[in-house]
Amino acid sequence: MSYADDMPRTFDITPLRSLVAVACTGGVHRAAASLMITQSAVSQHLRKLEKEAGVALVSREGRRIAFTRDGEELLAHARGILAAHDGAVARFDKSPDTVITVGAAQNSAGVILPVAVARLREAFPDTEVRFHLDRNANIRSLLESGQVDIAVTTRVAPELSLRSSGFRLCWLWSATAAAPAPDAAVPLVVFSPPCTLRQPSFDAFSVSGRSWSVAAEINDLATGLDTVRSGAGAMLVPVLDRLPDGLIALPGAPKPPPVQLGVVYTDRTRVAVRDTIAAVLAEHVGDDRVELLHSSAYPLSAI
Repeated sequence: MSYADDMPRTFDITPLRSLVAVACTGGVHRAAASLMITQSAVSQHLRKLEKEAGVALVSREGRRIAFTRDGEELLAHARGILAAHDGAVARFDKSPDTVITVGAAQNSAGVILPVAVARLREAFPDTEVRFHLDRNANIRSLLESGQVDIAVTTRVAPELSLRSSGFRLCWLWSATAAAPAPDAAVPLVVFSPPCTLRQPSFDAFSVSGRSWSVAAEINDLATGLDTVRSGAGAMLVPVLDRLPDGLIALPGAPKPPPVQLGVVYTDRTRVAVRDTIAAVLAEHVGDDRVELLHSSAYPLSAI
């Protein structure tokens, strides 16, 4: 008798959290940083889920990772399971000061996590630091409901100056695929709605007078980056100085709008947590690229 015949399938919370982190951050390395565990632990969690599911959930090529169709289906279930689990934990948590839960927009997770994790761990050594990565709107909803302590969101900020380096939006393109001809429509890879960068992606090309089309809609960063690497289209993504592996800036792309990080807090947010996150982000992306906002001044309708 096989395992599947003998025992019911069980998807444990910890491996599911690794699965979602890989999707939100774009790879195993960044997922490990967000969860503050080793890369080998994340890889082991993925293998455990694949063994339990009985199918491949991800495909790997070197350091690159992409979700299979079965992986995308389990990912959708995992998000719901984790939301229900974390909501229950928040409801019955008797020691809220021992945990800091930071909600962050997944489109900028690759920028936020490397600079924030170590500083938070250093500033709060006796506190468990957790990250919840999702869409801007979902992160803000979690902040309003008290499931995260603070939210780091992404906002297009046309009032700011454009940058050619540092923290900025960049049109990413495959390093191995030929760029579209100057008179050809540019295929775009975009997050399905709601997404802060979806309409600005369309507007940037429309204003420039260059034609475009939607080549793919994706629900997580890892799938989006892998789709771009395949040569399927260009994607607008927040970056720091180093671009993701296998990707380059799209030649001849229209100038993307400036971008800013919003550190959104509520009356429940500890001042030390708020100030630490705002300070470390400002150090790395610039004072003018970080805005500290009370949730009442930045309603969900503004996203």
